[in-house]
Amino acid sequence: MRPTVDRDPRSLAPREHGAYGQLFVPLATALAMGKPNLASVGFAVSAVSLFFAHEPALVVWGRRGERARRECGARARRRLAILGALAVGSGLIAAMSAPVGALIAAIALLPTALLVGWLGALGREKTAFGEVLAAGALAGVGVPIALSEGVSTPWALGAWGAWTLAFVVSTLVVRAVIAHAKSPVPWTKRTAAPALSAAFVAGVMGTQLLPWACALAAAPMILVASWFAIAPPSPRSLKRVGWTLATSSLLVGVALVAGVHLSMSTQPDSSRGETSSQAETSCHDLCVE
Repeated sequence: MRPTVDRDPRSLAPREHGAYGQLFVPLATALAMGKPNLASVGFAVSAVSLFFAHEPALVVWGRRGERARRECGARARRRLAILGALAVGSGLIAAMSAPVGALIAAIALLPTALLVGWLGALGREKTAFGEVLAAGALAGVGVPIALSEGVSTPWALGAWGAWTLAFVVSTLVVRAVIAHAKSPVPWTKRTAAPALSAAFVAGVMGTQLLPWACALAAAPMILVASWFAIAPPSPRSLKRVGWTLATSSLLVGVALVAGVHLSMSTQPDSSRGETSSQAETSCHDLCVE
């Protein structure tokens, strides 16, 4: 008699493959925009811990089915507790050493993160609103990281805007491509998101409220999404669509890192010193005073 082979345990890693790129590419970009330190690394570890806690939480809540909760509930609760403690601990360490602006940015992200979690608990994270909200929240992780490293506020917010714009356009185009495979969608609707995003980029560059390079950095993903919207691929090619968008996101990251470092290299020494001194003012210093 052949011995019984146990099935491999259910993976508790996040199942939304696109979300990996939406978190890790902006996160790595933010770390590369400045010089990593205790605060920026702490925020990064906290964000990654919360990201990997998402799937165990869904299993515990029963969103993956009663069978998954019955078979993997205990393991999911243990992993959720470990990742939750790691997220809180690293977040507190980051908060104690982060500049005030970075701390404010991190706190401002919490309501959005909680709303994303609430949608997940309700099983509505796959809606257009849920996916767009998650994209903005994941991209927003880079803001406190960049601010912790002394990156200026316009560049930190501009990078977040570029990522959010690129991810939202890509998400809406992919949804349109999938819908088009089921029932024809007029090209005007498929191309609406890329067209509006291009107009928005032009408007931002015209107002000069944010560094123009931030708006321009989103161009690679917008152009790729525009091509897929104009010439929708077959459903069998969706994996190729995902990899193409992921590759274009790397170009967005390279453009942002190159832009901020070029900006800092052309900045007067006195202004650079002022920015660095402001970045070193932490919440801990204020408490001591």
